[in-house]
Amino acid sequence: MWVKLILLVLFCLMIAGAVHFAKPREAGNHNSSSKPANSLRLLTWNIGYAELEDDTRAHDKDLPAVADVIRRESPDAVALQELTGKAQLNALLKLLNGAYHGAVAQRGKGDRFEAVLVRDAGAIFVQVQLADRYAMAALFRSRPNMPQIVLLSAHADAFNAARRRTYTEELIDWSGTQAFSFNVFIAGDFNFELKAANETNLYTDNVKHDSESYSHILGSFRDLGREAGDTAINDRRIDYIFGPTKLNTGRVEVLRNAAVGRMDHWPLLVEAGF
Repeated sequence: MWVKLILLVLFCLMIAGAVHFAKPREAGNHNSSSKPANSLRLLTWNIGYAELEDDTRAHDKDLPAVADVIRRESPDAVALQELTGKAQLNALLKLLNGAYHGAVAQRGKGDRFEAVLVRDAGAIFVQVQLADRYAMAALFRSRPNMPQIVLLSAHADAFNAARRRTYTEELIDWSGTQAFSFNVFIAGDFNFELKAANETNLYTDNVKHDSESYSHILGSFRDLGREAGDTAINDRRIDYIFGPTKLNTGRVEVLRNAAVGRMDHWPLLVEAGF
């Protein structure tokens, strides 16, 4: 008799346990923007316009659409290129309702600016001079238990492959000084033309320089967005996110429906795991 009662109690406990662990998760815990606890989600986007426009820098009227993409994808950090300056960055941060903190690089030889946005309120922002340009870097943590990250927003010369090569060499030299202490990621518009078929267009003067520059980066980094395809009009893959070689990658995607107005680039999103 006692044996039957004990078996009955154990059976009831098994049923109760099965019901408990089979309960569905709350709807808010599995939306498309959720991230695994040990992952890092990065986005890079040149929000400027095509060369046919009078002003090819980012346009103020497009900032709400840029903010919508950032809110929807919820990256831990964002690298932006071709802003008009600090006022435009501040307008974007306001549209993001304080969810991000950011800084814009100082002006170099050109008339456009790189910026980095991060969720970490304790982030440290650093100006990085590369040849006659300035890039912006941020030191941050995506979560308190995660390793420290350095993300640099880069933009190499659009028309001169030799200058792109010098820019890349100085960038790799700088990143080498950071790699001993931090996980370094480099994101942005490098304007590399690695397809011989594109050699006659306006954006290159020497495919050889670009292939050597790209190979130089791959000596220290992994091309995390390699499988995502073209990032700009005219079948061009010129926007990159480079990261440590021993990372696991999850979602890697070019968001081809995100561009508005006369933008000629699409944002590249990469999720990496530690």
